[in-house]
Amino acid sequence: MRKTLAGLALAPILSAILSGAAAADIYKRHHDHVLGTSLDLVVNAPSEAAADTAESAIIQEIERLRSVFSTYDISSEISRLNQASSMEASADMIRVLEQCEAYRSLTSNALSCRIGGLLDVWASAEHENRLPDRPAMRVAAGEIRRASIQTDTKTRRISRPEPVRFATDSLAKGYILDAALEVASAAAPEVSGLLINIGGDIRSWGDGPQNGQWAVAVTQASELGEGGSAPHARVLIDEGAIATSGLGPRNRTIEGEAYSHVISPADGWPVSHIQTATVHASDAMTADAIATALLVMDLKPGLNLVENMPGVEAEIVTADQRRHPTSGWTTFESMPRKEAEASANWPDEFTFTIDFEIPEHAIADYERPYVAVWIADKERNLIRILMLAGQQERWMEENYYWHRRFGRKAGSLVDAIAGPTRRPGQYDLQWDGLTDDGIPAPAGDYILHLEAAREHGDHQHESIGFTISQDPFTHQVEPGSEIGPVIIRFGVKD
Repeated sequence: MRKTLAGLALAPILSAILSGAAAADIYKRHHDHVLGTSLDLVVNAPSEAAADTAESAIIQEIERLRSVFSTYDISSEISRLNQASSMEASADMIRVLEQCEAYRSLTSNALSCRIGGLLDVWASAEHENRLPDRPAMRVAAGEIRRASIQTDTKTRRISRPEPVRFATDSLAKGYILDAALEVASAAAPEVSGLLINIGGDIRSWGDGPQNGQWAVAVTQASELGEGGSAPHARVLIDEGAIATSGLGPRNRTIEGEAYSHVISPADGWPVSHIQTATVHASDAMTADAIATALLVMDLKPGLNLVENMPGVEAEIVTADQRRHPTSGWTTFESMPRKEAEASANWPDEFTFTIDFEIPEHAIADYERPYVAVWIADKERNLIRILMLAGQQERWMEENYYWHRRFGRKAGSLVDAIAGPTRRPGQYDLQWDGLTDDGIPAPAGDYILHLEAAREHGDHQHESIGFTISQDPFTHQVEPGSEIGPVIIRFGVKD
């Protein structure tokens, strides 16, 4: 379905992270190929049978709603609606389209479910490697904006004018998350807590394993979103939802230039001034919709919009990597970011960056690799986890060096990740100089580890020794079968 349905991706990837060992009544489940991405569940239940009941209800509801909203299924309800001028629609479709129009009004057309035709033009442009005609796109966007959509809630009939092709991805996944949680709690009333993560968008309810809360790591577009953990912030939430939208993972390359996959409904052209937007709301559909709108809106109007929505908070990261939280966002953070940024034990203007590539192999059964990136001291004690990519049990087993040294002890470290999705390609990580406990790492000798393993593929482990001092350095490692060239730099950023 939408950006995070492909991948981070990047993203914008969010993840629920537990700091302690999992309790006996915490059950975790993972499914691939759900809505074009992955599904992770964390269930707080008195028995495995209760967790199974909740899981089964969630899977059935997701599949039911997939047949309504999937634009990739030619037999789905939305696909049939886009071929008709008028059609009787389901109650689910009516609700989502009504909310689409409400958010279109609220965001001054920054969010629109009408622009499926514009998205199709850009998909064709990428395939043909030829840019769309910009004036024609602007004209088409104006016609779409002015079109009149008729919805009769009594007869459940929708009239679709010709310029409009519905693309509800910006709300539908949130709607599905909310509906799945509702049916699960009804099917298994003995369940006391539940977290559902579909491709990086999270909906939580009830008692979480972190003293009743859910701990969530927020990733950004330069990190691996789906199934990965390289958080730039960790937040603690009660019941509610978190969604992240971001640029980067699904950029299109046309005529040698990269273009954002996020299209402004105002003129049909890509936008790139906002890098990621993460939103917390009481329900997933609201979080999903506002996160998408914030990528299109200018920074100040976007922040003002959220400030005026009760119970909604957000953090926006602009293209220059500056973070702009709303007034209540920092109340969620388990460790204040400014304190962490100021505590690196090295010269003030120094940065520590790791650039590496995950190569994509042109084979029929290609699967994304499980990747672990971490820093250890010279005694091989774990200092900081920078990335964990892949569903928990699987990356622990496939990355056997990581698993043997740390994975078995990490137990319940990663439950879910929310953020933009990321394909194989170039990755840029940063270490802020802190340990996993938020303590400044002292000057001295360390080792950077990168490990990757792939189903139907190979295993590769690289270790790079380095010294933190007042002196800058650059180290490089030649490419292997699963990890491309690696460059680590410590010093003043160019």
